[in-house]
Amino acid sequence: MSKGSQFGVFVVPALAVALLSSPAYAAQQEECVGRYRLTLPDEADVALTIAKAFSGPQESNIRFPDGLIAPLSSFIYNGTFYISDSISRDGYDALVNTMKDRLAREQDKSPDERPVVLPVEGAGSYAWTGRGGAAFYAFKDGKTVSFVTRSDDRQAASNTALQVLTHLKPRAAGEVPTEPGVCLPGVFVKTSQEDKTRIVGVSYRLKSHPDVMIFFRDTKVQKYAPRLTSRQENEFVWTSAFGVGKAVKLHGVFPWRTVKLDGREGVGSLATITRRDDAIDYGYLVTVQGDADAVVDTPDLLLYVVRNAAASQGKTPVTADELEKIGEEVAASIKRR
Repeated sequence: MSKGSQFGVFVVPALAVALLSSPAYAAQQEECVGRYRLTLPDEADVALTIAKAFSGPQESNIRFPDGLIAPLSSFIYNGTFYISDSISRDGYDALVNTMKDRLAREQDKSPDERPVVLPVEGAGSYAWTGRGGAAFYAFKDGKTVSFVTRSDDRQAASNTALQVLTHLKPRAAGEVPTEPGVCLPGVFVKTSQEDKTRIVGVSYRLKSHPDVMIFFRDTKVQKYAPRLTSRQENEFVWTSAFGVGKAVKLHGVFPWRTVKLDGREGVGSLATITRRDDAIDYGYLVTVQGDADAVVDTPDLLLYVVRNAAASQGKTPVTADELEKIGEEVAASIKRR
């Protein structure tokens, strides 16, 4: 992870009654992640980069508005993004000025190490290149964006950074662009070119049920990456990858079931999670294996819907059955955009 829904008619009766009687679920939210779209069952908060991370390394730097960490999120597309809506325009200008001062102090270095400011259009962005890569800052409709791409080839890194910056557009919550490109929280990179890297994983929390987190990840498969089957990936996530708790018990005598994301067959499972403080929660997981050798982009897909009762903000947490239905309906909504 460090590489830095929709409710339908097929719901358990108790949940169906709750949905019909509660205006909290009146507005579904369309969203897009990477090169995919999905439907959330309700309006949701999205986890973004905390403001302090723009000034220096921070532990757990992607969080929800109330401070709850989102450790699974990753904003990687041909480089690494930091995205925040908690920095004012004055704060953004201060970040840029600090970087300008830093680059000015390094002008006495050798030509190979000396940073170079890159030409950009408009006053809301600033880009530069140095030894090891290129980067930019941008301010888009209240969102502060930082991007860095690593490469020993400074020209290639500069081209990548400027290409991303040129095609970077703001995106409102619930807005799903029709053009080809890559969606990240609050922004969109319009492009039909082949992606070098793409690990876009976004975490959402339902506003009416803050105990429910919905995480979806679109990962372009690299030829050097381990080739796990959908089931192997499912097992790996539960046992090792996410560190969800001290114990995970899968439901059912045959816990693995076939689930499709965007028409592609994967493996789904439902589990009871025992947290490290012995609290009990539930998780629904779907994994779909990608193919690095496919003629068209065929990424790994992962959907994880999990209850965190401790984050319910005084509201009644969902049951295991309700969580599973949420997961099934979100899975059914996922389509290539």
